Amino acid sequence: MSTASPPSPDAQVAFLLHLQRLLAEGSFVATYKFALLHALADVALVKGDDSGDPLTLSTLEISARMAELYWVQAAPHVGGSHIHELVHDGGAAEVIRQIRQNAGEKQAAILTRISRSGALGGAALARFRRERRGWPRLVAEVDAVVRKMPLWKLQTVGAERLEFLYDNDPAEAAREITLKPGVAWCLRAYHGLVTSLVRGSWLRFVRRQNPALEPGAVDLASFLFGNERASLTDYIPPLMDVQRGECFYCRGRVRGELAVDHFIPWSRYPADLGHNLVIAHRNCNGDKSDLLGAERHLERWVERNALHGQSMARAFAAHDLPYDLGASHGVARWAYAQTARSNGQVWTLGKGMEHLSGDWRSLLLAS
Repeated sequence: MSTASPPSPDAQVAFLLHLQRLLAEGSFVATYKFALLHALADVALVKGDDSGDPLTLSTLEISARMAELYWVQAAPHVGGSHIHELVHDGGAAEVIRQIRQNAGEKQAAILTRISRSGALGGAALARFRRERRGWPRLVAEVDAVVRKMPLWKLQTVGAERLEFLYDNDPAEAAREITLKPGVAWCLRAYHGLVTSLVRGSWLRFVRRQNPALEPGAVDLASFLFGNERASLTDYIPPLMDVQRGECFYCRGRVRGELAVDHFIPWSRYPADLGHNLVIAHRNCNGDKSDLLGAERHLERWVERNALHGQSMARAFAAHDLPYDLGASHGVARWAYAQTARSNGQVWTLGKGMEHLSGDWRSLLLAS
């Protein structure tokens, strides 16, 4: 039984001030520390809870998230300062430009490893992750870089150590870290703010290392962190199959135009994960917008994933579509807890809204 409690308001402010100081005063010779901070927030969101307890994370799960963040950034970019020789299958070579993410002439080692994997941002990440050797080998290579440098140097500010996230153990043999009490809570509670601050600093660093980038000519933020919306068309057949052609929300028959809706809205967690998606009428999707569904919708979503989660996973895998049932439910627990904490409202149908009753906790407890 946990005896911890959420951090006090003063402790929350102190956490944000420490983060601000780290981004303003920390020594950044590559973008690794930005990626590490982002990954810590993302993994804490999925793996943590709202108890205020310490949270132990393996370096491999942190490194896997960092590899995902860098994946799209290995793609060619006309304004990039790094010249990379890409060798295609069959031996043909092509010289391309990439965004440089290091203060020196060399490319950041993690980007080099992604490029050498043959992915170069072009291969489907979901397919590459399921390869027996490709993805685990890449994550292990990224992990070796992470444990050597950014993990133990992240909290260095000038000549000082600002160890507010976790205790430093600069041994490369260390395979896990433990976030201090209240840190996972803050990373989850302020996830949007933390990632926004990190991305802004990351973006400014990249612009300095790539002077050929013309402000306004390219949406660099979309290139680095992904476009807001990707086509979800391929998800429709398996979702329609388990919903038997019905709108997930109003239960009416779906005819004509339909929408693939993020049950936990994209605005709260910008990832396309198959088990988080549902088929809905366009007007139901529009009415729900960026709101959470009422507890009756949550109950149906949990039940659907419990009954059909494995068959859906097989269908998603067959079409190289991203999915992660555990992560989808972890994000749901976080999102509903955030709404309950702020006494926010959830969407019923049409323009209807209501407050959470507390039933959401038992619905998500065992999921």
